Amino acid sequence: MKLLKGTLTLALTATLAACGGGGSEGYYNNNGSNVNSNQSPTEGNVTSVDAQKTFNALKTEATSLFGQSDPNQKGYIDHAIDAYAQSILKISQDIRNVDFTAYQTTNRKAKCFDESKSDYRACYVFIGDEINKLLGSKYDSWDFVIDDGKVDNQNDQTLGDDLANIRLKSADITPNLESYYGETYLLVFENEHPQKNLQDITIAGAFSHPFQQAQGLQKRFILINEATSDFKITVTKLGATTGTVMGALSIYKVPTADNSEYYVTEAGSGFNTLINDNTNVAFAEPINFRIDSKSGEAPSTYKILNGVETLNLPSVTISGTRVEHEQPTLNAKEFKGSIFLEGPNILDFKQSALNSILKFKHIINGVTYEGTSTNTNSGIVTTFISPNNIKY
Repeated sequence: MKLLKGTLTLALTATLAACGGGGSEGYYNNNGSNVNSNQSPTEGNVTSVDAQKTFNALKTEATSLFGQSDPNQKGYIDHAIDAYAQSILKISQDIRNVDFTAYQTTNRKAKCFDESKSDYRACYVFIGDEINKLLGSKYDSWDFVIDDGKVDNQNDQTLGDDLANIRLKSADITPNLESYYGETYLLVFENEHPQKNLQDITIAGAFSHPFQQAQGLQKRFILINEATSDFKITVTKLGATTGTVMGALSIYKVPTADNSEYYVTEAGSGFNTLINDNTNVAFAEPINFRIDSKSGEAPSTYKILNGVETLNLPSVTISGTRVEHEQPTLNAKEFKGSIFLEGPNILDFKQSALNSILKFKHIINGVTYEGTSTNTNSGIVTTFISPNNIKY
């Protein structure tokens, strides 16, 4: 399966670079394939056979959508959602605790995008190993510089080529492994409004983070570049005279009156994650996750209030493969639609208190899956409102 053709490989520098004119038209402003949580771009006359066929795939690849996820047996949709929550959203949450006054003379740029006519904000720019220091000791095992073995970095767990012993199925898989080499750019923006100040962050480049599975500690590689994301920034690298366009993923924390944590993901944001936990094959399998939304109508949001989490992604596309041999299949699929989860520990619902309830409403490939899951003594019990003829 060829994924995300036309990858632009970026060789980023490890020193603070200037940001050139760039950015996007604003939050939620991608009108390519927008839906809200009650609509699907493909919704129409769907048969019970179609609904069951899609659900059978979701039971394999997306158990987290119904609160049934097993951390040791993730499908590729589970991996995509988990990567979004445990890497990108996690950084967006933890960076709010940083005191930026110590970085004013070293990492602050008075106008982040020099050439922009629509964005005059200052920003703090952190690159590669600087991000480990910025976020603190719990990020020691994260790697924000993916090395090709030519230059060693102090935060690497294994010096040398960070992609050593990783294989893709073939040379025409895109993004290819070379696309992952480089550094992470993390931008934090100032704002004239005090409540908006330092609440908008943008991430670009490649990094890895650890996640635990039964086989031991695994690495999950994340790539955000021009091929994976429609949202763009322009970075002028050290010594260059022209800017380089980079795909990026941006999250804004919305000030709220109820003191909730409320995060909005910029429309057109996307990433690729490289998963190497499928023991059916010797190669790693790439997964693409695209997030869209529409300004003022259907933003992509994550909210936490009084222990209740709400994830509302009104327009997503997730594609990947998950090869099986016992019943041979590539599991090469693309899922389009919307995701809605509400409850405690929504992405690790089995760890919630007994009798906790998870509400869900997903529209996947034209089929609405709505219902609840309850954490009971005998396990997670899932009940469907729609389709009413499906049982988990």
